[in-house]
Parts: sequence; C-alpha cells; structure tokens
Amino acid sequence: MAELTVTDARARFADVVDSARLGHEPVHLTRRGHRIAAVIDAEDLDRCSR
Repeated sequence: MAELTVTDARARFADVVDSARLGHEPVHLTRRGHRIAAVIDAEDLDRCSR
C-alpha cells in the first residue's frame, strides 16, 4: 500500500494509518497521478525531524 489516490485513502483511512504505523513505510497520497501528501508514523517523523 505504498501509493493510493486521495479518494481511496479516504474510504480506507484506518487501513492507511495502520499500514504506515505498523509497516514504518509512508503511504503516499495522489491526486490526478501526482503525489500530494504522505501518511507517516509519528515516531518515524520524529526521528527524521531531529
């Protein structure tokens, strides 16, 4: 689940969050074929921000 459209992510939001949290891999959200955002585990984000 590395990349999903925003529409699909909205419909499966809990699964998207769980995938990012448990898999420690960001889930990229796309709109019209372009990446626009990512869901990432909070602890992974904290490690990258240091």
